[in-house]
Amino acid sequence: MQREKERYVFLKFIRIALEDEFKKRGGNPFVAAGINSSSKGKDVSGASSPKVEQLSQGVSDVSLSSAQDDGEWEVIQRKPKNRAGSSAARPWGPQNSSPRPRGGMRGGAGSGRASGNAWAMQNTDSSLDKLSIEEINNPDRQWHCPACQGGPGAIDWYRGLQPLVTHAKTKGSKRVKLHRELAELLDEELRRRGTSVIPAGEAFGKWKGLKAEEKDHEIVWPPMVIIMNTRLEQDENDKWIGMGNQELLEYFSSYAAVKARHSYGPQGHRGMSLLIFESTARGYLEAERLHKHFADQGTDREAWERRRVLFHPGGKRQLYGYMAVKEDLDIFNQHSQGKSRLKFEMRSYQEMVVKQIRQMSEDNQQLIFYKNKVAKEQRLKSALEESFGIVSEKLRKTMEENRIVRQRTLMQHAENKEEMDTQEEFFKEQIQKLHDARDEKEEKFEKLQQEEREKVKQSSPNPSNTEEYRRRADDIAKFIKFQDEEMESFAVERDKLIKVHEEKIAAMRRRHWEEEFGLEKEFDAELNQLMEKYTPHSSKVTTTTTTTTTDA
Repeated sequence: MQREKERYVFLKFIRIALEDEFKKRGGNPFVAAGINSSSKGKDVSGASSPKVEQLSQGVSDVSLSSAQDDGEWEVIQRKPKNRAGSSAARPWGPQNSSPRPRGGMRGGAGSGRASGNAWAMQNTDSSLDKLSIEEINNPDRQWHCPACQGGPGAIDWYRGLQPLVTHAKTKGSKRVKLHRELAELLDEELRRRGTSVIPAGEAFGKWKGLKAEEKDHEIVWPPMVIIMNTRLEQDENDKWIGMGNQELLEYFSSYAAVKARHSYGPQGHRGMSLLIFESTARGYLEAERLHKHFADQGTDREAWERRRVLFHPGGKRQLYGYMAVKEDLDIFNQHSQGKSRLKFEMRSYQEMVVKQIRQMSEDNQQLIFYKNKVAKEQRLKSALEESFGIVSEKLRKTMEENRIVRQRTLMQHAENKEEMDTQEEFFKEQIQKLHDARDEKEEKFEKLQQEEREKVKQSSPNPSNTEEYRRRADDIAKFIKFQDEEMESFAVERDKLIKVHEEKIAAMRRRHWEEEFGLEKEFDAELNQLMEKYTPHSSKVTTTTTTTTTDA
């Protein structure tokens, strides 16, 4: 009944909207009057007054679901939306060709179609209500726009419902209000069906999973497991005694509980015990594992509350266990006062367990990363230590060899120096002898000159007369003068000779030092090559890097 009411409101709205639109256009509709299912004419002109009635009657045949004729949005398998000029020039009238049946397309191809436009949404074979959600969202189905009926755009096809809804929401030139309200009605109808318009390409391969928010609940903290049926027997005072703390811990030692507690009342042990686990996610998982163990063997909370069996054949008591909740702990503390009451909190499961597990997972990943990193560094360290040991041994051998070579070189140098000193001493003695012989010759030469002068002086006898004496004196004076001039020339030439000799010695010494310097450089280069030949590879790399940095 509600659906029929909604359909009636929808059809009434479409009729009123079309009438308002035609009034705005001056009462000149876009469809011909008097066209029915049997007419074959192609005239598009006609009277004015029956047109609105006929269009309204045609629109009344358009519905999302009709109980009388099962009408449907007309769906024909054709090419996508096409507004070629040739088709626009054709008159608006009924068509004789019957469409190919496909999916939700119209069936029963008869000799004609319903009154109104041949492409309008009238007298279809099935209603939108009878289409499944998959058929509605099928991108291969093609639709006409009912708001464009009888006007421009009425011949357009829309492949899938999404382009039709987009057209209704974005139409901006003709019948804007009608298109917007059509889009709202389509959305409302689809929402009532429990679906929505799915864009093309998204009809398949999409799923709805869990809700975005994570489900959370409160848990007892620290984690605890209730152990039931732990009392044993009554003592002489009719008080119940039961399992002790250490006994309970040892009995469940494989679950890493940290503490055990028992509940006592006026009659002694109440048969209700607790295993308390550490306040971590690991402790909760251990408690949950114990809880699952009890559940797997059928001795969990449900079994205790509905079908408990206290004794096995033979007299052994059957223990029951399950995760503790707040109500269990209230019962546990029923007869406890003050400090004897069990302390606990109600905490968020997401905060205390899930987040801790995630953090533990992240920490574990980081731990694995750092373990691998440390192992890699240890391997590198071992390799470096091994390489360092090999290089150190080679260096020790090289240093020992260098020490021996240096010692031998020093010994050879000392021998060479001694030999050179001996040769130097010998040549110095020889040169000194030459100097002494030269000095002796010069002294003899001077003595010879002196003796010659004395001879000249003494060779002249006493003159017999003054004339002879004067002439002889002149000869002696001339001889002395000549001798002095010769000695002066000798001294000058001797100085020149000494200067030339000294220059030759200086040149010779310069050549000697240059040759000695060249020999030293040559020796240094050869020594460097020798050292590079026997230098370890790592030291070569370091030396090369240092040299490059210095040059830069």
